[in-house]
Amino acid sequence: MAITGPLLTRQRVMKVILEATPGSKLAGTQALTVFDPVINPSAPFEERNDVGLYRGPSTPGVVGERSGKCTFAAEMRGGAAGTLEPGLAILLQACGFKQTVQVYNTHSTPSNDKCISLDIWQAGRKKGLAGAAGEVTFGGDIGKRMMCTFDLSGIWEPPVDEALPAFAPSVTPPIFIQSGTFTWHEKAFKIGSFELKMGNVVVERKSVAGVGGIAHYLITYQVPLLTVTPEAALINDTTGHDFYGDWLAGTPVAVSLVIASAVDEVTFTMPAVQIREISEGDRDGTAIENLVGQCNHSTGDDAVTITAAAS
Repeated sequence: MAITGPLLTRQRVMKVILEATPGSKLAGTQALTVFDPVINPSAPFEERNDVGLYRGPSTPGVVGERSGKCTFAAEMRGGAAGTLEPGLAILLQACGFKQTVQVYNTHSTPSNDKCISLDIWQAGRKKGLAGAAGEVTFGGDIGKRMMCTFDLSGIWEPPVDEALPAFAPSVTPPIFIQSGTFTWHEKAFKIGSFELKMGNVVVERKSVAGVGGIAHYLITYQVPLLTVTPEAALINDTTGHDFYGDWLAGTPVAVSLVIASAVDEVTFTMPAVQIREISEGDRDGTAIENLVGQCNHSTGDDAVTITAAAS
């Protein structure tokens, strides 16, 4: 493939696919719209500091486990007939969610774990990862788009020259953090922002048979953290709540967020949020509570559930 000029960072295309066998690279087929994608090798460099004639190295070092990382953001968007956008549905399964129709929930069963292959084309060059899994954070300011920020680890695929493929991502509109409700212990609160970080611990699964010594990546632990800023009020007021009492007693409460576009609705359900950190704050002259809550399991693998439906 002839190179006639510089590669432009704006000319990027990303495609993903669920792997049938974790770690076995497949060509990405599901196109999706992403923002600020960065894909780089993360393999460690091993020095070979043997003895010799010089004060510095004379024996070349080697590259260790052939790992890579990919970070990017995607909009929370629906698909056809009350579904999540297909690319987003694939990514959530690589970040610790089990899909059952259009319900995505945390789980603790390794056989439900999914890995993905992804490819990113930059003008005339392609980079990729296999056996990838990772972390996702949902969030944004109220009234703005909800963004899903991904940090994926996988087996590094050496870049190759390849022309940009056909690209036809979903055109459904993004879902804003509006036209819905936020409830804490069944009471509606006005919040200024919402952030849910899944807190996944992602590790290499070692294997002699794996490329670069890695079979694939997997999630071994998870502590989802919810950060919100409800308006402060008197504890016994109809608009108030004893957040400090919940924090001191370690009382978990049910929390939910419902957001919608004209055609799609997404619900986040967290049945047992326990306050870990609390402090007072200010939002344009209004007193607020800065809350960081840990999403615990309640009656099964239900720490976090995301449900897509038609509006």
